[in-house]
Amino acid sequence: MRYSYFRTLTISCLIFSILAAIPLKIAAQPEEIRLEIDGATRYQTIDGFGVNINTSWWNNGEYADAKVVQPAIDLLVDSLGASIFRAVIEEIDWEAVNDDKDPDNFNWTYYNTVFSTPRFQGIWNTLGYLNIKGITNGLVISFMGAPPASAPLAAPDPKKSWMGGTDLTIASGMEDELVESIAALLYYMRHTAGILFSLVSPMNETDIMAMTKSADHPDGIVEGPNIPEAVQYVRIIRKLAEKLDAIGMSDIRFVAPDSGGDRLFGDCLDEMVKDDYLMGKLKWWGVHQYGNDAENYRNRIYKSSYPTRPFWVTETAGIRNMLGQLDDNASAFIFWDGFDCVYQHGRRNGYGSVPPNDWVFWLAGDEGKPLIEYIGSTESWKPRKQFFEHAQIMKFVRPGAVRIGVTGQDSSLSAYDWLNPDGNLVIVGRNNSGQTIAVSGILSGLPVQKKMKLICTNSTDNLTEGRDITLSGAGFTVSIPPESVFTIIGVSDELSSTKITKPEPSDWYAGDIHIHRNCGETTSIISETELTSMMKTNDLDVISVLADMGNGEVKDSKTDLPKVNGSDAAYSKPGRIVHWDAEWHFDPAGVTFENKALGGHIVLLGLNEAHQIWDESSSKILEWGKAQDAVMGFCHMQYLNDTIQNDLTCCIPVDYPVEAALGTIDFLSEDVWLNDAAINAWYRLLNCGFRLAWTAGTDFPCNESRPFGSLLTY
Repeated sequence: MRYSYFRTLTISCLIFSILAAIPLKIAAQPEEIRLEIDGATRYQTIDGFGVNINTSWWNNGEYADAKVVQPAIDLLVDSLGASIFRAVIEEIDWEAVNDDKDPDNFNWTYYNTVFSTPRFQGIWNTLGYLNIKGITNGLVISFMGAPPASAPLAAPDPKKSWMGGTDLTIASGMEDELVESIAALLYYMRHTAGILFSLVSPMNETDIMAMTKSADHPDGIVEGPNIPEAVQYVRIIRKLAEKLDAIGMSDIRFVAPDSGGDRLFGDCLDEMVKDDYLMGKLKWWGVHQYGNDAENYRNRIYKSSYPTRPFWVTETAGIRNMLGQLDDNASAFIFWDGFDCVYQHGRRNGYGSVPPNDWVFWLAGDEGKPLIEYIGSTESWKPRKQFFEHAQIMKFVRPGAVRIGVTGQDSSLSAYDWLNPDGNLVIVGRNNSGQTIAVSGILSGLPVQKKMKLICTNSTDNLTEGRDITLSGAGFTVSIPPESVFTIIGVSDELSSTKITKPEPSDWYAGDIHIHRNCGETTSIISETELTSMMKTNDLDVISVLADMGNGEVKDSKTDLPKVNGSDAAYSKPGRIVHWDAEWHFDPAGVTFENKALGGHIVLLGLNEAHQIWDESSSKILEWGKAQDAVMGFCHMQYLNDTIQNDLTCCIPVDYPVEAALGTIDFLSEDVWLNDAAINAWYRLLNCGFRLAWTAGTDFPCNESRPFGSLLTY
């Protein structure tokens, strides 16, 4: 018995040991992710996706027949889906000697000779072919490289320019000459070469040279003229705008400043927003971002006096970077670079003369190389893997698409959703994990999708279509292969419809009762011309812009107060009503103003006039408002806590219970952020029999400039 027991135990242990030594392959269960796609939550409208290209095709550093790039352009337009081309003309050196030393006079004998050379014939051929392919409104003429200087590899001084001497600077006395040179080219391009265009990026990364001086590049890297300061940059492009107006090209709009870093961008923004004429010439802010986040640019724009002026990321690379930037609300993304070529400023920087010589070399593998490879032995073109990865976005998300809300993504799966102008849903993302992910999706606020299809690109497949996706009511399920960029395409029952279902009933009106043009020293003053545009993000019907009739913390309050007149602003539009009202407060703490009061903040709606009133009592202000039949209430309820208020801050409405009991207020409001303590306070009043309305507004731009209607009232 004992022998049998030990024999059995020994055999069992032996079998267990053998089994333990054999690796068992157990199929991993797919990760499951639930995506909730909300058509009622809307962000930016996409102007398009595109590429940068070299219009001259410098083959091994020398000009080559521009026809050789036409098959590459065919691929970029027809197969990639690019709708924007940032067409590079470089360097800015064509006026090798001054045409006549008079910047107010075009010496056309000189310029016609320059612009008829083989180099420029190639440029006109390339741009003309883009026009033939339908690229007109999406054509951006971008000037790069050095101003007139010695040849890139010349000795002894390849950086000497007659426009500014050494270091490729532009002397202040030569700014008009640079403007004349660029304007002459643009005039010839339109009127002699017959190119259709209206967008110009005047100069490229003028701050890079000063930023990049190092042991490897003791003189810095050349991407454009050496203009590191915003005052000069802005002065030059204003002169260019005026010159173009004078020669009958007033329709030209700028994409600018296309700086290399956010310092110059911010400085240029600060200078440009002071000039309404120049802002009228700026179509889009142009930024360069090779990381996975463009939030720094977005925030800088939102806090300016032109917060709705959209921006384009005019240089980016890498599918992960582009996907990471999509939620930062740029309205276009332009990949660097479209196809292999040789840039002259790349040669100047020591990058050689073999194509490609100016690519994003710090990205892994080929990810930063141009989308299309040039095969010199056969003079043919071959798309690289990133061509297909970016086609997953560019081919299917069309100009005019609106990015809509989606929740449920995590680090293993990114997803971004759009509604195309034809009503079809497009979901683009990436499975970042090494295993299949089972996705279940719930659709709301969208046109009914008749069918859906999955398309994927990974290490082995390029734009490979899968089976139709199973739809069940407002939901769908799909399996996303590992390490793949994917696109889910929906086909709507409502073709040719851009309608997105709104959450409120059709006879309700959405409004923001609490908006300012400024928030003290921390923000710029919003231009009134921007207000109706800023209502579009959350599709607001009406906004109340509040003049400051208290301590004047809001800048320009003396200018704003006379606008409170009981009528809608003259610049209101159908479905976009702007009405001026007022807010009163003399803060008890947290400010340095002389007068302080224990009361407020009070929002007064429907006033016929407003002016600054100093009083220590909220009740006096409420009596004054009642005489005008105003609708009044306390805002900033979110500052409360669930106990008796023992602290004074700038904004706690400590006297709201008294005025509620006296019947002098009509509503309470929270703004900036949500706080359960505010709701609890309101319910306590309701339980006491005081029937006050509950409202919400943003307190823009004191809410970190989040969009109008982020909190709203119907």
